[in-house]
Amino acid sequence: MKYTPKILRGMLYSLIRKMGEQPEKYVKRPGRDFTRPRTLTFETVLSLLLTMSENSIGKVLIGRFQNSEKTPSASAFVQQRQKLLPAALEGLFHRFTALLRPEKTFRGYRLLAVDGSSLKSAACPEDPASYHPGTPRQHGWNLWHMNALFDLENGIYTDLIVQKEHEKNECRALCQMAERSRVSGKVILLADRNYESCNNLAHLKRRGWNYLIRVRDKGRAIAYGTPLPVQPEFDIPLQLTVGRLTPRQLEARGIAVPASYYRIPPAMTFDFLESNSPDFYEISFRIVRFQTSGGKMETLITNLDPERFPLSTLKTLYARRWGIEISFRSLKYAVGLIHLHAKKPDLVLQEIFACFLIFNFTQASTWAADISHGNSKYKRHINFSDAVFACCAFLRRTASDPLLLLRRKLLPFRPGRLFPRPKITGNRISSCYTSAR
Repeated sequence: MKYTPKILRGMLYSLIRKMGEQPEKYVKRPGRDFTRPRTLTFETVLSLLLTMSENSIGKVLIGRFQNSEKTPSASAFVQQRQKLLPAALEGLFHRFTALLRPEKTFRGYRLLAVDGSSLKSAACPEDPASYHPGTPRQHGWNLWHMNALFDLENGIYTDLIVQKEHEKNECRALCQMAERSRVSGKVILLADRNYESCNNLAHLKRRGWNYLIRVRDKGRAIAYGTPLPVQPEFDIPLQLTVGRLTPRQLEARGIAVPASYYRIPPAMTFDFLESNSPDFYEISFRIVRFQTSGGKMETLITNLDPERFPLSTLKTLYARRWGIEISFRSLKYAVGLIHLHAKKPDLVLQEIFACFLIFNFTQASTWAADISHGNSKYKRHINFSDAVFACCAFLRRTASDPLLLLRRKLLPFRPGRLFPRPKITGNRISSCYTSAR
């Protein structure tokens, strides 16, 4: 299906209208909230949350109601949005994303990258699970951890779990997202070092996903009880039999210890074996090490076929993981996620899911744009910041279909360009990163 901005807007507003027909499912007081006729209806509040710019709420409302004398106050809007459950925007994000049918793959595989990113909000001491008091000479703040699955080939987020800083657990979030994922077909999951865990591997195995996970490699000579070769690059297969008991405990019970036995410590999470269970669980994967273009050595584990995915292909494949890091930058600065209007936990969650939905809407809108070479010698891509601005104006119905404009806002891919990462202190933000919403 060819997704144009007009089709996507129809899909999104159709979902909002269906939610507005049964608002009792998404409000804190069913039967009372959003039952009286008001200017700020259920559908209006949702659309405002999706297209809010970095301006104050008062200025957002003035722009939305075009300087009308019936423009609601900022206080009225806040009171209305407080009636919503966090599940309202979260459910809207998941329903809209489920309607998208991306087509790009990597050798027939969907490439999904998983990672987490932190987000600060204004201080709310009433929420101790996310609150940081700060030092005596600075204000406190609240910190949120966003765990996301990102489709690298198509540029959209397929799932999101938001955790409070003092309760965050990236591995548990990955298992939950993998278990409930609606992504069909063959999948390759790319992950960084924080996701090295037997429990993660077992969940991905049960889900039927392939994976490529970077592991800790600072002076590492043994992995999962197996000595690693001394040569700089290698590719070795490994088949583990994991269990909860020590070899001595197994022998005391008359159970033979497998040749490639690896004991999972009691403090480590493994959902497929009880803490004192004598049972075993089989896991097979490859351990590979290669040298990057910068001269560093990286070690990864994967269950991909060695014939179809040799060492050189794995090196190229893992480099694609950086796409999720770039997406977080675009999400925070172009979409404007760092410019939160709220500090209460429920309201912060509304804005987080609204920003992720706008990100997906914009990316899906660019799928229909022609980005062929033309007279350029470089491959080209859409200017994402301009696309966010154009799509939000289109959702507000203050601008026409942005597809023709997006085709003109193309930037060249220049492979091989490397720039040193500057060390910037303080909170200065360049004008290049002004929110586009």
